[in-house]
Amino acid sequence: METGPHNEASGDNEEITNPDRSIIEAVRDGVFVVNLDGTIAYVNDSLCSLTGHERNELVGKTFDTLVESGLVQSGEFDRFVTAIDNIADGEIQDEILTFEIGHGTEQVVDVRISKHIRDDGTEDIVGVVRDVTERERRARAAEQKQEVLAKLYQVGAETGLTFEQKAERILSIGCEYLNLPYGFLTRLEEDVQKIVHAVGDHTLLQPDESAPIEQSYCRKTIESDSLVGMQDARAELGENDPAYELFELGCYIGTKVMVGEALYGTFCFAAPHDRDLEFTSGEREVIRLLGQWAGYELERQRFEERLEGLHGISQQLLAAETTTDVAEITIEMGLDLFDLPVSAFWEYDASEDVLRAVAETDEAVRIVGEAPTFERGDALLWESFDSSELRHYEDLAEQPGVSNPETPLRSEVHLPCGNHGIITSAATEPRAFDEIDIESLRLLEALVTEAITAVKREEQLAERGEALQRQNERLEEFADVVAHDLRNPLTGAVGFLEIARKTNESQHFERVEQSLDRMDELIDKLLMIARGDRQAVNVRALQLQSIIEEAWSYIDTPNATLSVDDPLGEIQADETRLLQLFGNLFRNSVEHGGDDVAVEVGPLADDKWFYVTDDGPGFSAESRREIEELGKTDELSGTGIGLMSVTDVVDAHEWELTVPDTDDGARIEIRTGEQSG
Repeated sequence: METGPHNEASGDNEEITNPDRSIIEAVRDGVFVVNLDGTIAYVNDSLCSLTGHERNELVGKTFDTLVESGLVQSGEFDRFVTAIDNIADGEIQDEILTFEIGHGTEQVVDVRISKHIRDDGTEDIVGVVRDVTERERRARAAEQKQEVLAKLYQVGAETGLTFEQKAERILSIGCEYLNLPYGFLTRLEEDVQKIVHAVGDHTLLQPDESAPIEQSYCRKTIESDSLVGMQDARAELGENDPAYELFELGCYIGTKVMVGEALYGTFCFAAPHDRDLEFTSGEREVIRLLGQWAGYELERQRFEERLEGLHGISQQLLAAETTTDVAEITIEMGLDLFDLPVSAFWEYDASEDVLRAVAETDEAVRIVGEAPTFERGDALLWESFDSSELRHYEDLAEQPGVSNPETPLRSEVHLPCGNHGIITSAATEPRAFDEIDIESLRLLEALVTEAITAVKREEQLAERGEALQRQNERLEEFADVVAHDLRNPLTGAVGFLEIARKTNESQHFERVEQSLDRMDELIDKLLMIARGDRQAVNVRALQLQSIIEEAWSYIDTPNATLSVDDPLGEIQADETRLLQLFGNLFRNSVEHGGDDVAVEVGPLADDKWFYVTDDGPGFSAESRREIEELGKTDELSGTGIGLMSVTDVVDAHEWELTVPDTDDGARIEIRTGEQSG
């Protein structure tokens, strides 16, 4: 195709008939006809509008005049010429090219070119030009949206970053995406908006700056059921609007940040000038996701802080010597941890059948007065205590049976602690307790119940006096057993708590609760043994495989290995005591075989139950004899508390324990008399 100068044509291509021309002129797409020598023979009005040239400026000229005028880039023109040459030579039938044109605005067009043969055999190139600017703009917007979402995901996945660091990066990403200079996260406290994190140099949009909500742009976001975007804030709010007068923001977009079901604040972006275009649906969706991310991160951070606080409370409760100590520690530390200024602890007095207050906060005394002693049926407190279930009253004004309805208290949570007593926390506003509060209080109740249980047992032991001295000495020995055996589920609880703090996933909190339940069951079982009931078992069919896996999960030695020789099948046993047995055998292997010990469990050759072996140093002949004799004496031997617990479990089930002589490692065999599998 030649692109040099040619004589200007005097008019439109005469070969295009009037009916054809009228049809072509009517279409919205641009149409042109080019002779094979490169001369433009015809253009319609749509093409003239698209290019910004008059018809006489194009017809009779070559397309390189568009390059000279700056309308088409030279690189795009080369592509166009190559395509026409290929079509003219018959190498291709047609081709669609997409490129940008410019005459004051940026436009993107699709140009479809093909060969046209007239009736007389003359060949022309016909082009149809379609404006696809909006299509390309949408495609670029979608691509930008995907890019920003990928960046947001990467920041959210950075486990080593604090929330503050993540928030700053997220705000910067949002500012870049929206091409706005200001980004800020706010927190709402009563009638005040406080800036928590911010990017940009606006003096009033910096961390710790605050303003009344009625003078803030965020009031519009708070009042709205959805995200708020203002392209021209001055036009939408008015120059006399207090927010515009204070901040002078020309455009603004913001979304609510919810922590659980509670409104925390807003996530916003803005600029001092108005915006050329409205905020797109894609931009709105990204900002909405940012608000959801902020709410999730704040919720996770808050729950982690609660778990750390609960750990601190548990350490203090371990040192408590009386129920009053437990109550005072709970109320004092719970006040700081949960920000619950109106709290109290009632202890159940079984001798008088009353709930007696033993600890309360100063704020509770100020609002309600000295806590009374409640006789049975006097208050909602009794209903909760008798139910042994946590109860949450979102609005006491709507609840019948309130003992003191004239107080300003509006919401309340009751936490029964077994048959020991009940904790209450209240607030002066309705629906003051969210999901995190309730779940945290539920964990607190479990810790307090265990602490009171331990304290009361100690008190009961102390009250027995000299007449029970010998039995007390035996209980002291069993206290060692309890402490030893509790190490396994306690280690598991601590490990799962650490994981839960990092992931905030519900299954790990359930494993913490499961470990606490195992501890409680184990304490009860061992206490029954200490009182003389060595045969205290609740036998049922159990899958041995799952018991072994749970017992091994409590062993905090990652380099140790366990292999299980299938099949193991069902066994008739007490679940808690069987866990106690395997837990002690595994811990004994680790303590004597080292952190990298290899442990194996499998069925015996005669299928009369199972063996446990390890590759540690093994037992001496004297040790083997002592282990087999442990069940026949009440005294601890030098063999260890753990193996004494093992023999207690074996004796309680009327099983048989043997310690065969092996060349390598230790091996213990347990026969139940029933067939395995």
